[in-house]
Amino acid sequence: MSDPNDLIEIFGAQNPDRCGDVIFVHGLGGDARGTWHPQERRDDNNFWPAWLGQDLSDVGIWSLAYQVEPFRWKGNSMPLVDRATNSLDLLDSYEIGDRPIIFVTHSMGGLLVKQMLRSARDFGKWQAIASRTKGIVFLSTPHSGSDVANWINYIGTILRTTVSVEELEAHHSRLRELNLLYRNDHQFSEIPMLVYCETRPTNGILVVNQTSADPGIKGVIPIPMDVDHISICKVDDKKNRIYRQVKRFVNQNLQPFSDKLTSLPLGTSPLNPPILGDFNSISPQSWGARGAKLAVTTPLAPIQPKAAVNPDSNPDSKEEEEKKKLMMD
Repeated sequence: MSDPNDLIEIFGAQNPDRCGDVIFVHGLGGDARGTWHPQERRDDNNFWPAWLGQDLSDVGIWSLAYQVEPFRWKGNSMPLVDRATNSLDLLDSYEIGDRPIIFVTHSMGGLLVKQMLRSARDFGKWQAIASRTKGIVFLSTPHSGSDVANWINYIGTILRTTVSVEELEAHHSRLRELNLLYRNDHQFSEIPMLVYCETRPTNGILVVNQTSADPGIKGVIPIPMDVDHISICKVDDKKNRIYRQVKRFVNQNLQPFSDKLTSLPLGTSPLNPPILGDFNSISPQSWGARGAKLAVTTPLAPIQPKAAVNPDSNPDSKEEEEKKKLMMD
């Protein structure tokens, strides 16, 4: 039986010379594959995460699988903070953080990523994941909660909701505090973001309204789309606007690192740093975290000082001294 909490390799994840990683993160009741597939199939690679890998061959594409169900009879759910810690350790086990990262998120998946980056920085252990995140795509993420969670909790006395639904309630204090942090924190507010939101109801309910879909970051404009909460993440072909814009977003924010990769000396890469003699010409930052660690832990051999020259032992110096005496006479 496969682990329901895992990082699924979609395309190019085994390429040691890839310039970055793109990680898809589903939301409440979602699936690592089905959420992104037009027919919700879980056994078919003909979906847009794989297309992205085909079009951007120097990027690794992954999808995060984790348990997050609205009702207890369907499965388990952790509180957001615990799930963030669990997911950070999972990503670290796959060496995510050695390269630049872009997250593509749907619904609650966006909240999970925000909490992950906060925990990564606060705990320090996974600081590389926070510092190397170069972009986040939010597809109908309820930054200030969802009214539908209030409605689900209303009927929850019968169906028994999970803690994940409780934390999704509109204006929940945890979401409000997380939202304020991202709006006012220099590091997090500077992360490039691409935001799309639904305008059509799902089964008669607008799951995430445009106000909640707005992260409130200066310069970030939520784009309303003629889709509902379910279909916004199920791109059906490469002509789809969301696909084109996400591909462009990934390319723009990872391209500088791809350029650095191609400019390194022959036979080197971000994870295969240049020989020690090249350290003066290439900074550790240009070839990744592991290379930087090597630079610190592998010191250069000390430079031996040149021996001082004794002028009395130098024949040329004695000859010059004799000439000076003759001129003085």
